[in-house]
Amino acid sequence: LIMMVISELVGSSEGIGHRMLEAQSQFDIPAMWAGIVLLGLLGIGLNAAFLGVERAVLGWHTSARTGDA
Repeated sequence: LIMMVISELVGSSEGIGHRMLEAQSQFDIPAMWAGIVLLGLLGIGLNAAFLGVERAVLGWHTSARTGDA
């Protein structure tokens, strides 16, 4: 997700990163915050999804849940 936004900031004409860069250059603070909040929500959602997949796939592995090595 981070690399996607960085690549949109650098060399794209579409995407969340590009929209945030445009908002910054136009001093459109609400649009910048909307992009920041959207990226935060995407990060939280993707993290929850990956944790769910990890628990489903590696649920049998007890040290993955307890932190024992």
